[in-house]
Amino acid sequence: MRVPNISLYDTSKYQLNTITNNLRDANEVVSTQKRINNISDDPIGLSQVLDLSLSIKNLTQLDKNVEMGRTWLNGSEAALRSVSDQIISAKLLNTQMVNAPMSASQRADAVDQVEGIIDQILSLGNAQVNGSYIFSGTKTNIKSFSYDDKTNPGKVIYHGNDTAFTIKTGQSSQLEVGRNGKKVFTENEITVEGTNNKIFFREDPGVGENSKRVLEGTIPDGTYSPEKLAVVVRNAMNKASNDFGYELNYDVSYSSDTKKFTIVNDGKYDGYMGFDLLWETGETPRVAGLNTNGIIKEGVNINVVNDKALVYETPKPSGTAPLRLTWDGNGKWKILNDPGYGLPLEISGSNSYLELDLSRNGLSDINISLESPASNGGYIEFDIMAASDDHSIGPDLGFTEGDVSYKPPVSDSEVTLKTFDFTNNVIDFREDTGSGFSSQITAAIPKGKYTDMDTLASSIETAMESASINNINYDVTYDKTTQEFTIKENGTSLAAGGLELLWATGTNSGISAATELGFNIADDIGAITYSSDNTVTLFTITTGTNDYINFKEILPKGSKENTSELTAQIPAGTYTGPDTLARAIEDALEDVSEQEGNRVDYEVSYSYISHKFTIKEDGETGRKLEDFQLLWGSGTNVSENAAQVLGFDQTDVASTSAKSEELTWGLFETLFELKEYLSKDDVDGISRTMTRLDTHYNSITSILSDVGIKYNRLEVRKQVSAETKLTMTERKSMIEDADIVESIMNLKAIQTAYEASLNSTAKLINMSLVDFL
Repeated sequence: MRVPNISLYDTSKYQLNTITNNLRDANEVVSTQKRINNISDDPIGLSQVLDLSLSIKNLTQLDKNVEMGRTWLNGSEAALRSVSDQIISAKLLNTQMVNAPMSASQRADAVDQVEGIIDQILSLGNAQVNGSYIFSGTKTNIKSFSYDDKTNPGKVIYHGNDTAFTIKTGQSSQLEVGRNGKKVFTENEITVEGTNNKIFFREDPGVGENSKRVLEGTIPDGTYSPEKLAVVVRNAMNKASNDFGYELNYDVSYSSDTKKFTIVNDGKYDGYMGFDLLWETGETPRVAGLNTNGIIKEGVNINVVNDKALVYETPKPSGTAPLRLTWDGNGKWKILNDPGYGLPLEISGSNSYLELDLSRNGLSDINISLESPASNGGYIEFDIMAASDDHSIGPDLGFTEGDVSYKPPVSDSEVTLKTFDFTNNVIDFREDTGSGFSSQITAAIPKGKYTDMDTLASSIETAMESASINNINYDVTYDKTTQEFTIKENGTSLAAGGLELLWATGTNSGISAATELGFNIADDIGAITYSSDNTVTLFTITTGTNDYINFKEILPKGSKENTSELTAQIPAGTYTGPDTLARAIEDALEDVSEQEGNRVDYEVSYSYISHKFTIKEDGETGRKLEDFQLLWGSGTNVSENAAQVLGFDQTDVASTSAKSEELTWGLFETLFELKEYLSKDDVDGISRTMTRLDTHYNSITSILSDVGIKYNRLEVRKQVSAETKLTMTERKSMIEDADIVESIMNLKAIQTAYEASLNSTAKLINMSLVDFL
């Protein structure tokens, strides 16, 4: 059978096209030296090549990150090493200045050197790498630090943020190469040792100077975070109070939000109890621990005229062997337990006054006066606390502005119990000594405000004795239990029934003191002793006049502005005693707190010694409030409140806890403190900064170690990356690269086959027009 030429032609053309494509592919392999040039060449291989290419590209970018990280770490290391050198310079200067031979002027001259060190460290804190600040966190375009005042700087301000600048070193790993500058130059722990381990404080029950107790707490040596430091300070204060004070419990806390310490007692003490944190005056010479026998303690006044003379201390602990002064009744005070002043065995004085010449220069160093004369054998004893080095923990707690006091709301002045003027101060009476009653006698109680009923009773007694025409001695007393006055003769001069109190028939009955003293408006006759007919009214609360108390209960993290005002209303009526009124106020406060406030328990008390009211949160069930404020001056009912009745001024009163300034254990703060101590010639302060400088030096050294560790990590990362890239590149080459020799041979073979195919096809087919018919 004859095959048509057209079929032969189509077959030959197909074969030639195939060989031509093969030739083109082989030629492309040779020219690109790649085995895979199209997806159809090797779909699986191409996918692997693309994955490997992406991985190699990522490694290349990570190499760039690593190189940048190394540059940043090199910059950090250089800056921190220079900071370390500056701290060493400050330590050397500190060591020189703390030595005794240095004069005040030499220490003042050293201030310039400290200022230079601060300038240098500030400049190093603003170090840059390729225009980026390495200690600004992620705010690398912002200068890290600046002075608060260019002319007279007092502190350094940080402008960066708390997030360290990082680089990506792996698919899911990062490395911090920049720094939070505030963290670099600030410590989160502090070392406590002999230069900063004391806390002096004074407990004050509010009943006079002699009742105050100055206490000393010692904090164990160690390294503490703010939270742990709060615990050991609390323990030290509680131990000191339990051993030698009023056995109070203190609450010392640290807020990480405000960066402040807060110190307050727990409020469990009955009645008023304030305290003073003696950050500045606590280690000055003083007397403490007063005790008496046969002498009224509250009436003893000790005045230290020359505290520099107090160079020898009585033995510790307080009360072991206090200096004792005993009155012998013959113009002499016998001395016992002289701690080293060389005092004589006895000194001259009166039963109400003596002087101590501790320095033996003929001048008095301590004056002691007694409001009531000493009885024979009565003694006074007290401890002498000599001046000591300033080892206060105060500055490290953020208390830098001197002594700090905490006082619960207490009356500003003594509470007036009775007021007498020309309308109510007269007592008309008659006396019979056996020969018949005298004409009317009139006694006038001195006009004024009386804060103590015993004082009033004494004034009445004096007035009647002064008016008596028979020189009768009277005894006028007030009984706090029965709340009644008793007026009687003190002696036997009057006949039976020989005293008549003419409350009704006296010529001055209209201005009689009868009602004020609890007597009815009726004459008292037929006896020589008379007691009040009624309990004596001391307070009158009138609705809408003096019965309101506006106050605020401020919770922790709260503020006065965001706290609602509460209003308590004291029940109207008459009150015969301060305790009764105090209880009514307490109930009123608790009732409104229960209904509208925070369900706070209150304690309202009255002191018969200080004659003042105290209003505070009762700590028996635990403190709830950060602050309790009485709004005497700004409350809704200013014109109708009970401030005057309770002895308060017309101004707001707060019971804010003792709070520190914002705490920063920073290198810059330490250097500024050193500068201040040098200018004030404060050797103890200079010594205290040495410990802080040691801590800063160790901290910077630790950071340098961390920088070195990170640099080594980047070196390892760089080496691993290089090896990984090489392995991936080789694998990628094996998949996609062609064997060039083999490729050329294959090209030659296809080319030969192509040429042969052309020649054979031309010979086999002789084309004509008939072939297409």
